[in-house]
This record gives sequence, structure tokens and C-alpha cells, in this order.
Amino acid sequence: MRDSVALARYLQRHIQPDLPKEHFESGRWQHVLVIPAYRESSDLLDTLQYPPESAGRILVILVINRPDSDPDARANQILRAALQRQLPPTTTTPLTELNIRSDLYVYDMERLYGPNPAQLGVGLARKAGCDLALQWITKGFINTEWICSTDADATLPNDYFSALADASSGAVAAVFPFAHVPGEDLACNSATALYELRLRYYVAGLSWAGSHYAHHSLGSCLAVKQGAYAMVRGFPKRAAGEDFYLLNKLAKLGPVSQLQGNPVRLQSRRSSRVPFGTGPMVDTIATAPTPADSAIFDHPASFEALRGLLGALPQLAQTPKQRIANVLIDQGLDTVLAMRAESALDALGVEASLEHCIRQGRSEAQFIRQFNQWFDALRTLQFLHAIRDAGWPLQTLAQLRTLQPVFWTGQNGNPTETRADH
Repeated sequence: MRDSVALARYLQRHIQPDLPKEHFESGRWQHVLVIPAYRESSDLLDTLQYPPESAGRILVILVINRPDSDPDARANQILRAALQRQLPPTTTTPLTELNIRSDLYVYDMERLYGPNPAQLGVGLARKAGCDLALQWITKGFINTEWICSTDADATLPNDYFSALADASSGAVAAVFPFAHVPGEDLACNSATALYELRLRYYVAGLSWAGSHYAHHSLGSCLAVKQGAYAMVRGFPKRAAGEDFYLLNKLAKLGPVSQLQGNPVRLQSRRSSRVPFGTGPMVDTIATAPTPADSAIFDHPASFEALRGLLGALPQLAQTPKQRIANVLIDQGLDTVLAMRAESALDALGVEASLEHCIRQGRSEAQFIRQFNQWFDALRTLQFLHAIRDAGWPLQTLAQLRTLQPVFWTGQNGNPTETRADH
């Protein structure tokens, strides 16, 4: 009931306007995959020729876009030329058969409406593609509840769609495992490997601390259920971070399942397509005087402070008027770290939040659930940044191996695993 109401409201009020009004036979596809494309090469079509194995036919929705910050009207010309060779010359729809298992639908936003406002960026492209998928799922053209999102530089494993069957019960979204693969740019390869360690370290720290938001946020490795997608009003229209903000909202509705199996393989490459994220960070690391000495890892003390806070929630549920620093000291935090953590929380408005959690949460479990709704992925990030700025700065990989606490075996020289005792 909740999903059906959210779907109806989304389709009436929030779906991207002026989407194509196509009609296909019922149940034509069993899976759908959305890919934004901006300044991509013709290699993308070669990759699409080898889709994952599936029990039914796959629809790939390719959304061609360009931000208005890029004045080059020919930015997508190489891809369009390759598509023109792929599409039958007499076609009356931007739909073509890729192979015996998949079809390609090309939604050329740039050609139809011009470049996107730069501040809306890739988020708008993802939203348009996923809105198309949602629309066609509700009309019965696609027989699935999952909308899958990836990127043009991703190669999907054969078990990609079947892995969704292993999503945890009640999951509203799923995150696929991933791994970056090297290319011809050796400096880029090394920088990407270091940045991937940073991504894994961050999620390992969140997991060790007991965060409700301990999952990767990569638009290339994401699937979301249609009802949940509608409830959070789709992808945010942002130039970057749209995946982070979408998952932040989804995690408040239900579990975000971390899938197992073969990884989505992402190409190591520098990129200026977005203002922040993997591509720009890789470029920054690669061009540093000594890339291996880049300070990109949060200090372990930041996660120690987070763990102390989350571990103190049962105590705060009973007596919320206590001074937080004292509660954190009871959790084993150093006095100075506890006081800095208290200051960070005060700046975030924790006092009003605790009062709200007490009013709305009549049991300890309800209190903790209310707190996690407030202390979400964004506030968690802001809290960690505040600890960083208060005297626990970002570290290099070499420095990380000398620090406590150890919750990630990369600190001891083996960056392929994590361990936690919570």
C-alpha cells in the first residue's frame, strides 16, 4: 500500500517532465539498466555487446547528456556516430537490439533539450533514465522491481542480475561489490588503487563504529527497488554526490544490502566530468609530487569517536541530559577526544535531536532508530570532518599503519580485508 501510494504520487508530481511516450508489449524485458553517458568513446558499445547472463531479456537505457559548463557541442559526437552505425537506418524509435539477450534504448537528452544546467549534472541524467525505467515498470513493459544503475566505464559480471536475488530481506536498495582495473596510464592506476583503499577504509571504519550507513555509495554499483525509489523522489539532481544522497535517504527506509559475488569492474581513469568524486580525486593524487604520500585517510581516532557515540546511545536513551563528553569518556574515549566530539555534536544540534528522540522513541530501540534518522550519512561525514579539523588530520597510508585503533588490516600491510569486533 505504502509503495503504491508513493508510486502514484511520484508519477504525478515528481517524475522528470517530457519523458518519451513509448509503448512496448507487456513483459518485454525482465531487467533494466540505466547508464548516463557524457564524452564517452565508442568502446561503450563494445562493452554493451556482452551483457550479464540473465533469465530474461535486458533493457539498457543510455542517457546522453552534457552540462552547459562544457561549451563543446561535439562532446558526444563520437558516441553518437557509433550509435548511428548500430541503429538500423529505418528505425522509428531509439530502440535497437544489441544481441539475443538485450536491447538498447537511447535517450539523447542533449539533442532533445540542449545541455543540462551544470549544477544538475549527472544526477539529472541518472534521474531521467531511472524515471523512464520506473515509468515502464509501472506500465508492465519491464517485469522487475529493481532499477539498476551503472556507468559507462563499468563492466558487469555474469552474475550481476542473479546476485539481486541474494539481497537481504526487506532491502530497499543493493550495492554491488566493485574493483578498479588498470589501464595504460600507470600513474592513474596507482592513484586509483590508493583511492580505492581510501573508499574501503572509510566503509570499514563506519562498520567498526557500528554506523547504520556503512555501505559504499557508487552510482556505478547500485540497484534500488521501484517503490523505495519513488518514496525518496528519485535521484537528486546534483552535479556530483547524487549516489551518496540517494542512498542516505534510502537507508532511512530499510536495509541497503551489500551484495556478494563477482565485482563490477571499473576502469581506472582520470576525469573532470564531475566537480568531486573518484575521477577528480584520482587526478589530484596522480599529479601530486609523491602520490603515495597523499593524506586521504581519516584518522582512526575519528572512527573511535563515532564508535563511542553510537555505543553510548542506550545510555543516552535512559538519561539524555548527561554531558556527552562524560558519556563518551565512560565509553573509553580519551578526555580530549571526548570533548572535541562533544563540540562537534553541539555544532550539529545534538541537544535538540536528543530531545526529539526522547519524545518520539518510547523504547530504547525506538530512540536509537530516531537518532539514526537524524545522525545520517551526511551528519556522520560532518562529524568525522569536525574531528579531523579539531586535531586529528587526514593521514597517509604509511602513517595509518602506526596508529590505533586498528580495525582495518590494511593498517598492518594487508589492505584486502577488514575486521571488526562490534
